[in-house]
Amino acid sequence: MKGAGYAVFWGCQIPARLPFMEKSTRLVLDALGIDYVDLEGFTCCPEKSLVKNYSEMRWLLTAARNLAVAERAGRDLLVVCNGCYGTLRAAANRLTTEKELRDLVNEKLATIGLTYTGRQRVRHLIEVFHDEVGPAAIKSRVTKPLTGMRIAVHYGCHMLRPSSAIHFDDPLKPSKFDALVTALGAESIDYHTKMMCCGGALSHVGDEADAMALTRKKLLELMKRQADAMVLVCPACFMQYDQKQYLAQRKGEKIHLPVFTFPELLGLALGIDPAELGLDYHRVDTTDFFRTWEKHLADYELVKRHIDLNAVRRCYECGACVSDCPVAEIKERFDPNRLIGMLLDGRVNELLNSKEIWYCVECHTCYEMCPQKFGMEKVFATLKHLAMERGLMPPSIKGGVDMFLRTGRLGAPDDRTRKKLGLGQLPPDGGEELKRLLEGL
Repeated sequence: MKGAGYAVFWGCQIPARLPFMEKSTRLVLDALGIDYVDLEGFTCCPEKSLVKNYSEMRWLLTAARNLAVAERAGRDLLVVCNGCYGTLRAAANRLTTEKELRDLVNEKLATIGLTYTGRQRVRHLIEVFHDEVGPAAIKSRVTKPLTGMRIAVHYGCHMLRPSSAIHFDDPLKPSKFDALVTALGAESIDYHTKMMCCGGALSHVGDEADAMALTRKKLLELMKRQADAMVLVCPACFMQYDQKQYLAQRKGEKIHLPVFTFPELLGLALGIDPAELGLDYHRVDTTDFFRTWEKHLADYELVKRHIDLNAVRRCYECGACVSDCPVAEIKERFDPNRLIGMLLDGRVNELLNSKEIWYCVECHTCYEMCPQKFGMEKVFATLKHLAMERGLMPPSIKGGVDMFLRTGRLGAPDDRTRKKLGLGQLPPDGGEELKRLLEGL
């Protein structure tokens, strides 16, 4: 990482109203070995819609002073709040591109012994995790993957916009936050209202009903999409989706979607205890989330006991034999590599309930062509075994298994046809003896 590390800018709302967000963020920064300090002298960023609309110069000078405090310490700013990030990036952009304005601001800053040159960067927490640490490095540290969980990313307005000042990701179709969620083993789901505002700004002007209308619209869509949780970073968005959702529940509204900050999900995936992360301070109940997660984790661990997932990943990354699969050649719906990718994403229960795993005919073609002598069929044979243990199999397969267990055969001799063909009667089989042998297994 560049320079001497980071100075964390917590903003106003996190220390004042959501200190558990600070706790989880510190825990994961420490776990990932990110160098950061707390500096004396920071104030409000300041908030755009309040201070900037009141006085643009007061807004700019306040932001410039915060930037200069970090610059004096020789550290980049690590910003946890979306609103603070939007302000500080926008101010830094103007001061960098408008020399006359920068000179005027520095004249004012000089009266308190500060100066701003733009040497230090302003980085969002998600930006640091994605661009500096990287999804692959985070994935390598995960000990309890969010396997099988359907997570809805809420970016929030000020992480990405206005794009003229913030160049972190695409302002309309971003992907970096999603990539981090995927690195934790979860599925980052796409949805229509993904880039819609949480509505919190309407709460600031006292219009709680309209603010809640925006909040409710997204929550209802995500419930319909069967999301397990929403993940975000912005403290204002968290208050809207967690605390305001809770108040709506108290009034009898049938809405329920757990809300997490990304440091909390990251901490869980790193094996940090939920209580230590401060999850007890959430208002919306998270019990269903953890119950579902534990079930998916159990499925994932079960698969790990039966098959080498590192070999599965190499198989997925290779994929060279897919075009030689005879079933894939004649059945467009059967995409073995996609199914193997689902396994690696932890979607085990979905696979076990899928008819597609039975399309592998175990012809051994992929095994013979595989440089690691693994073959896709090994994955499907394992999945079939686990499905059969749960009674999840096509009726014809079940019928065959039942006949084998009952008679030791998959079909009784056709004595009438044998007689017509002049074939003698076969000697008695060992079905009863086999049943005794297999008892208790």
